[in-house]
Amino acid sequence: MKKALPFLLTLILLVACTTEEARFNREIAEIEAYVATTGLDFTQTPSGLFYHIVDTGNVNRIPDSTNDVSFKHVGYLLDSTIFSNGWFASNHMPMTVFVRGFQEGLKIPGEGGTVVVAFPSSLGYGKKGASTVPEHAPLIFRIKLVNYY
Repeated sequence: MKKALPFLLTLILLVACTTEEARFNREIAEIEAYVATTGLDFTQTPSGLFYHIVDTGNVNRIPDSTNDVSFKHVGYLLDSTIFSNGWFASNHMPMTVFVRGFQEGLKIPGEGGTVVVAFPSSLGYGKKGASTVPEHAPLIFRIKLVNYY
């Protein structure tokens, strides 16, 4: 049994990695299908985030993970269901409270700019989901970076 244990652990890790990789690839394909329906030019980053700059802001003013930001946003699922809407009031929060895809998106348009981002669940809420966001849900956000401090 002791000799079989390392083999079994390796097999379990291999299956888990393959499953995560397959999920990531499936979500990327779903996002690509969504992006194709928009008629907008999106760029994909190495992390799997897709973005389209709606309005370029001051690209010399881009926040980093240590900043607090003021922003407006609307969050969607791929079926266009809105799960979060803060477009009509500017929010002020530290960058560290956001999921990775939202943080990445805030750094793209520059201060005063607006961007649409779409990203896989690995950059979002992952297998846990969140309130009205199902587990493993790719997300879309329209984000306006108002200011940062």
